[in-house]
Amino acid sequence: MKKAVKTFFALAAISLALCSCSDSGSSGSDGDSGTENRVLDLRIQNGGVARWIEKEVSGTYEAETDLVKVTAESDGMHFTIKNPATLAGSDEKYQSGCNWIGVYRLETIGGKEIQTTLARLDKSPFDSAYKDENGQWWPKTPDESISFVYPLCEAGEQYKFKVQIEPLKGAGESLVRENGYFHYLTLTAKGGIGDIDYSNLKNGEWAFASYSDNKATVWIENVIPPQDSVVKNVGTYIDIFYGNKEWKSGETDWYCLYENPSAVEKNVSFELKNDSGLQSIQNYSNTFFAQYTFTFEVPDCPQVSQWRTVTLESDLVSLN
Repeated sequence: MKKAVKTFFALAAISLALCSCSDSGSSGSDGDSGTENRVLDLRIQNGGVARWIEKEVSGTYEAETDLVKVTAESDGMHFTIKNPATLAGSDEKYQSGCNWIGVYRLETIGGKEIQTTLARLDKSPFDSAYKDENGQWWPKTPDESISFVYPLCEAGEQYKFKVQIEPLKGAGESLVRENGYFHYLTLTAKGGIGDIDYSNLKNGEWAFASYSDNKATVWIENVIPPQDSVVKNVGTYIDIFYGNKEWKSGETDWYCLYENPSAVEKNVSFELKNDSGLQSIQNYSNTFFAQYTFTFEVPDCPQVSQWRTVTLESDLVSLN
């Protein structure tokens, strides 16, 4: 009899434990394994607490191309980007300035290398002219280089960066991005203020879009914006692209943008209007998709005009 009672209580305990485990996967409470699999947390992971390697261990703490040099220091990655106009044989359009200077982190997630956090740099130091308060353009001497610190790092982790430096383009002129303008650098961090964890990122799982009466509605689910003590002015940035996702020339292109640089919005509806000379989106394609991004500022990095989180992409939406 005593043996039977012990067996009964043992089975009851096991049953209770199994129920408890099952509940934790669906309860939605913070910190359980089920929630971690369903939530994309874009906050700085260690709360912005600086950590660094006291003594150098085996690893590469410096990387360099003909235009970009990166050195790992205790506060993050120190970048120096030379003015492309000073490089012999560079594109002549660099003489007037740059169209875009962006530093992307490249990460392998789900077996595929993708672009995650972006630091968009202020490109005005390389401009050969400036506009005064009256709108008048004046010539100026461009800077020879731009320097800044990329602080979103964890000590001891390896980082791969893609630095995109595009030459200035004329009105109505498109750039053939397949031609290059990219620099790739890989090195190990000595320190920084923490990183954003994209390890459970899956396309099509977080961002969604729909269409009705010439209006696009875009929303995200189960995403925590990057609001914490080290980033400020978190905003919403949504691009609409017409066509398919194969990015073939003439079949897929940017159509319009919704931007709220000072507020987080998880559900946005806006007219697909004929702004900036755009024709109706139906004139281009019968499908579109949305790219949803959060923007933010790091006050200690004034050279970066805008930081962006990873781009979350919706499925194709039919206009019919």
